[in-house]
Amino acid sequence: MKRLFLFLLISLFSLSFNSQAQLKFGIASMISPEETFILYKDLNDYIAEKLDMRIETVLKKDYSDMNKLIVDNKVDFALVCTGSFFFLQDNEYKLMVTPVIDGKSTYRSYIIANSNSGIDELIDLKGKTFAFADRLSNSGSIYPKYIIIKRFNISYENFFQETFYTHSHDKSIYLVNKGVIDGAAVDSLVYDYLAETKPDEVRNIRIIHKSPYFPAPSIVASGAIDKKLFDEITRILLKMHKDPKGKKILGDLNIDKFVVTNPERFEEIRKMQKLVDDF
Repeated sequence: MKRLFLFLLISLFSLSFNSQAQLKFGIASMISPEETFILYKDLNDYIAEKLDMRIETVLKKDYSDMNKLIVDNKVDFALVCTGSFFFLQDNEYKLMVTPVIDGKSTYRSYIIANSNSGIDELIDLKGKTFAFADRLSNSGSIYPKYIIIKRFNISYENFFQETFYTHSHDKSIYLVNKGVIDGAAVDSLVYDYLAETKPDEVRNIRIIHKSPYFPAPSIVASGAIDKKLFDEITRILLKMHKDPKGKKILGDLNIDKFVVTNPERFEEIRKMQKLVDDF
């Protein structure tokens, strides 16, 4: 397996690669900032070179913080969690492109438990401690809340004894592996990457439920972005895999290529979020 597409990476603060940027590229974080700085600097620089413009990369720990930057036009385009732009108004963002990873532009939510806890299926989590990732995360929040309602006709607040938000899928995995909490909902791409490259970090974990496939996190643009600039960035990303330099950068990110985002594929997530909100 190629290196995991580390598309959303945890950051306790904002980092930038160019303090006098003409454009700003936002990343809603999910795993480690060290990897982000190395991997995304190359992508940032590639787009900047093609545009002949300076671009600053802004990393945020909280998905809602990145949403606010998009709404306030403080970033021009951003890589965001699949669930986060459902909390934006339609005129506040524009769908751009979605990555294809190992031949698929999809991922799943894994619900995991400590293998020594005696938890083998979802119902066994009732009355247990549970970690979500970010409130706006599809795999780490929206889907697990939805499936609890659908399966057991009960809210997550009444199903679990206590819940936490870790703001990081790898942190949730760490806590379950160490037995600090009983279960968690995590991004399949993050989990599978750790299982292959750092097996000790998932040694004490059992996957007890896998969601259907969902569209992978996408790059979106601010609703105020100039149309010509939107089209040019989109064109660069869609052709990146055909350029040797671009292909290498994509390979380091575990991306085969980018494809135009299909908005219809997100409707199922929108329906799940509505059910959670209305329950």
